[in-house]
Amino acid sequence: MPMTTTHALLPIAVAVAVARRPVPWRLVLVAAAAAAAPDVDGLFKKLGVPAHSIIAHRGVTHSLFAALIAGLLAAALHKHLRVRALTAGLLVGAAMASHGMLDMMTDGGRGVAYFWPFSSARWFADWRWIHSTAVHRRTLFSDVQVRLRLELWQLIIPMFAAALAVRLVRWARGSSPEASRT
Repeated sequence: MPMTTTHALLPIAVAVAVARRPVPWRLVLVAAAAAAAPDVDGLFKKLGVPAHSIIAHRGVTHSLFAALIAGLLAAALHKHLRVRALTAGLLVGAAMASHGMLDMMTDGGRGVAYFWPFSSARWFADWRWIHSTAVHRRTLFSDVQVRLRLELWQLIIPMFAAALAVRLVRWARGSSPEASRT
């Protein structure tokens, strides 16, 4: 679904904003995949998993626990990502954790089991500012276009504008990668 694209773009925007040196693309791609990965649980519906199950959409895969596991896995594989273990673990874990946080800010769907396994309760943020629309098979193409347009204006453009603004401020203060080389 379109929101998955937005989830995957978040680690790239963060890299644009705060990276002091070029980030290895392997790490960026793994973080982007981790940020989008929780939506794999949408496939469980096709396997007959009931919507109220903890393994259904916005359940276990959207939890901080799943993000921790992903971070630990990335830390274990840090040499393949060409970074230190701590860097790999924190970046990939945070990228995956961001998925559940963004989903809690939507105005539709089910809440997120963000604190599983400590709680199976499904949570929404108090401030639900991300507008979401249902996608129906008969209007799939037009629904996807509407969702992409919403996400472009609500999330993607502001996210990259903020990333570029942070980068420009850092550059103006002399903390850009170019400034540290001299």
